[in-house]
Amino acid sequence: MRYRLATAAATFAATTAALVAVPSAPPVAAAQPLVIQVDHTDSANQQPFPPFNRLFEYTDFFSRNVRVHQGDVIDFQTQPFTFHIVALAKDESAALRAYPVLEADKEGGGAGIAAGTGKPNLIFGPSNNSITGGSTNAGGTVADNGQGPPVCGVAALGQAPCTFRGGEDVEVIGPTPGFDLSGQPATIDQDVVINAPPGRYSYFDTLHPAMNGTLTVVSRSELASTQAQIDAASAAQFTQDQSEALTVEQALNQTPEGIGPAGHRQFVVFVGAGAPDGHVQIDEMFPDKPLGVLAGDKVNFVWDDPRAVHSVAFPANDPRLPEPFGYDCGSNSPGYQSIPGTLNVPLPPGCLEPGVTQPEVIGDPGNAPSGTELSSPASFVDAGVRAGVGFHVHPSSQQWAVTVGPGTAAGTYTFQCTVHAWMTGVITVG
Repeated sequence: MRYRLATAAATFAATTAALVAVPSAPPVAAAQPLVIQVDHTDSANQQPFPPFNRLFEYTDFFSRNVRVHQGDVIDFQTQPFTFHIVALAKDESAALRAYPVLEADKEGGGAGIAAGTGKPNLIFGPSNNSITGGSTNAGGTVADNGQGPPVCGVAALGQAPCTFRGGEDVEVIGPTPGFDLSGQPATIDQDVVINAPPGRYSYFDTLHPAMNGTLTVVSRSELASTQAQIDAASAAQFTQDQSEALTVEQALNQTPEGIGPAGHRQFVVFVGAGAPDGHVQIDEMFPDKPLGVLAGDKVNFVWDDPRAVHSVAFPANDPRLPEPFGYDCGSNSPGYQSIPGTLNVPLPPGCLEPGVTQPEVIGDPGNAPSGTELSSPASFVDAGVRAGVGFHVHPSSQQWAVTVGPGTAAGTYTFQCTVHAWMTGVITVG
């Protein structure tokens, strides 16, 4: 339950009535915020712990449409265990042009090239942080809170509501982890006052392309949405989302173990997947069984979901694995400085590239190019962090491979995604 203070107007009215002892009507209670769930719980399909290692992340708003009056409040309710960056704007595309979420490093002369991809480092832009008072011409205040908590709207943190004014206004109210300040999973209620004039606007998640909804501000003479209508639409959405994701998961787990004769086979591992409409991100390695390989075989990793960010690194759960996000030190040591993956704490001080004044956050650049030959189960081999084509980063890479050669020791090779640590897989070399 959320704790909310009574409005100043109601308090003033009640106090005045008592002082003058004149009968008056009781103050009218403010309308409750309309709740739009960000993501959805699904215990049957959110099983990140062994032996399942699978999780459906509902990259969807429940519901995707809401009608409000100017002055109404929307509670964007982030669900437990999740992480989202909700934003509001007239035009989502214009907002993301002003505040990119991901970009390719534009340094020349070979600088800024990731070892894993052979392409520019993946830079995480300003819309990975809270932005207040922004516009499609940029500006505003960009907070340094890339791991949360948000800077407005969370009454449980003593924050005033966020405000969306419409027009050219861009408000990024995340990042909002579904965890409280003690690190426990929690439902996080985040209020936004809609002060925009009548018209159509967008609410969206900067981290998940295709996760968006339509906010329609209507005149007082028109009906706004009720919570019952939102809940009914949400139930239908969830049923459809879940069904689509289960169909994709079943199909990918029937992937053949290898194509071609032994010693010349091509194997495919899908690093995550997604529902066709982008409303479920399936955080799982496919197929969900060990791959048995021999010298001469090749394992191809494919970033299948166009709207997701994943990595692949060997061996799984190894202390040498870097965090998936960190600072770009350039030619300064250590080159890449991991940012600890602790939510709801300020980002630590970062290293600087030579000649720059602000730290630059990038994805893990990896240490091994595609085609690297596995040597031993203990060898550290890192593809780095890659983003799907839905983020419109050019150039980018969504494929990487390891080979099994005469120098590859027999044994069990484990790998994982460092962005979603439960995403693991096994290659057995005979």
